[in-house]
Amino acid sequence: MHKKDLTYSDAMEQVMLHNGFFAPLKFLYKEIWNYKDESKIRCDTTDKTIQAIAQRDSRFTRIAKGVYALTQFIEDVEKNDLGYFVFNQNKVIFKQTKIIEKTEKIIEQKIRVGQNFFRQNLIKELGKCPITQINEKRLLIASHIKPWVHSNDEERLDTKNGFLFSPLYDKLFDKGVGLITFTLDKRILISNRLSKKNIERLNIQHNQIILDLPIVGRERFLKYHRQYIFQG
Repeated sequence: MHKKDLTYSDAMEQVMLHNGFFAPLKFLYKEIWNYKDESKIRCDTTDKTIQAIAQRDSRFTRIAKGVYALTQFIEDVEKNDLGYFVFNQNKVIFKQTKIIEKTEKIIEQKIRVGQNFFRQNLIKELGKCPITQINEKRLLIASHIKPWVHSNDEERLDTKNGFLFSPLYDKLFDKGVGLITFTLDKRILISNRLSKKNIERLNIQHNQIILDLPIVGRERFLKYHRQYIFQG
């Protein structure tokens, strides 16, 4: 297949492959024309088309506001502890972790133990979901504020980089979705990408104060979440 005949998805995949398996949308908008014929496409619709494909095609995973990666790459990063992303204004860098004389089995065990340590300490410290008040351990998820793939080893285990959420709110808060976040005065912010009807179904309101939301010690992580994860 000639490179100009690639589909949008295939062309976007090629851009990410040549950029280290991830790319900001602005970079995709610019570089995709190495694989498609720009002259045949209306310029006022292409950006929206690329973004829509990035959001719905399962081969891509959103890792921050306006930044997407190949899903398989993110799965490999999380499974094998390959490194973490650093976001500095408009720059996105993946810092690869050099692993010396460690088998995959040992790496997986290290990650599993670390995640369990993080969860257990969050349960001891917080004990419940601050939004729903649910305190049944089986129904609580340890949510990183600064996502796992963005965090260094210390941040991944720091309980101040976490909340306990019920599954629905964990999903809304997660890096791949980013539909809610929180301010330092405990207000919940809801993305305008959620319809009014669905916001009503969630039984929460924009700027609603979550009285039991633990803030102290989490300020810098929340600032990061609002800047890079939340889709306002």
